[in-house]
Amino acid sequence: MQLSSLIFLALFAILSIFPAQNLAFRQQSVGIRGRLMCGDKPLSGAKVKLWNKNRLGRDDQLADSKTDAMGNFNLDGGIGSIFGMNVRFKIYHDCDRGVLPCQRKVNLGIPSVYVTRTSTVTKWFDAGVLNMQFKFPDEATSCIN
Repeated sequence: MQLSSLIFLALFAILSIFPAQNLAFRQQSVGIRGRLMCGDKPLSGAKVKLWNKNRLGRDDQLADSKTDAMGNFNLDGGIGSIFGMNVRFKIYHDCDRGVLPCQRKVNLGIPSVYVTRTSTVTKWFDAGVLNMQFKFPDEATSCIN
């Protein structure tokens, strides 16, 4: 047998012995909450999404929602993966859009310390109050979201 085959068989045997620990190791979750404003008014109806940006392959959408009448949002989601998540918080909104078509899109990273190896969120990221009148670096326009 080749060395790579032996390594694969050894890893398979080890992982088969401890299946419960493997599932717990791979499951990850993340949560974010906060409030969006447009100047001094709540930004209601803005679309908010959580995405896991993968190193290889397609990215995973973890959750999506819309802000309530007061601009509040609360999102959580998770996946099973050996690799750590690179979570992005995306906001699609019309604050100070003017006559431009489509929506403004802001893509913000969530610190990795808020990603836990659990099936439910144990450490929430509090985004606080964000005023979407700001022009964010790398902000884009999105017609499909």
